[in-house]
Amino acid sequence: MKANAKSIIICALCALTAAFAPDAAAQGRKSLRINEVMVANDSSIVDEFGRRSAWIELVNPTHAPVEISSVYLTDDPQNPTKYYVPRGDAKTRIGKGQQLLFFADGHDNEGPLHLNFTLTPGQDNFIAIYDADGINLIDSVTIPASLAADQSYARTPDGADDWTVRPLNKTTPGSLNDVKGPNMKIKSFETMDPDGFAMAVMAMSIVFGALLVLCLCFMLISNISARSARAAAKAKAEAAEAQAAAQAANADDAAVAAAIALALHSHLNAGVGNARITVNPNPNSAWNAKIMRELPRR
Repeated sequence: MKANAKSIIICALCALTAAFAPDAAAQGRKSLRINEVMVANDSSIVDEFGRRSAWIELVNPTHAPVEISSVYLTDDPQNPTKYYVPRGDAKTRIGKGQQLLFFADGHDNEGPLHLNFTLTPGQDNFIAIYDADGINLIDSVTIPASLAADQSYARTPDGADDWTVRPLNKTTPGSLNDVKGPNMKIKSFETMDPDGFAMAVMAMSIVFGALLVLCLCFMLISNISARSARAAAKAKAEAAEAQAAAQAANADDAAVAAAIALALHSHLNAGVGNARITVNPNPNSAWNAKIMRELPRR
């Protein structure tokens, strides 16, 4: 009975996973955005065959990877399913916050990132992404006819609503559109210190300061280690003295016990009047010294 219940639970979980997995993938695809487009590519990036052509950049602005296979790209609003992004290719997976570049060269037989349509310079170019059903529009943009050669039409920053025209040296195919400008503080410092003398002095000061701190740390550690060693040696010496005193006391106790045992033996075997026991005192014995201190003076 328990085995059957377990099997039912597993089957139910599998069914739920199968039911919600397509929805999760669809939600991820709906976040896709057309991010940057170049219509006339005279001096920009080349494809894997060394050719220059128009390119379309998509961006995944979410915090999770998105599999875009089965979506459609088109340049014709009357034909939303013009180019089908094929399944089973690792190139159609976009990492979180990453971009993917398609070449609009009309050579879709050369790979999944080559589209079956081209873009026409000097006129408006409509570009859209449709979901796997070919009906739901994910994103679209119309590139203005005024876009010159080697210029791109781009969102700034990635995935934003605002579009700007960018010159060739500002285009960013396959990378972030939010290009950082020069750091004005660095520029100001370069103006005030053209020869780099102040920078060298600052660097040397930092190095010598760090060495000084390290030296002080080593001295402190050495002092603490020396104190610990002295304390350990003192404790060891005190322990040795205590052990020697305990051994001496044990030896005296053994001598006393031996003398008493001998006296009893002689008394029992030889009689009271005929036995004499002489115990020579050991001047080095702690027990003897104690007895001598306790004897009354006459």
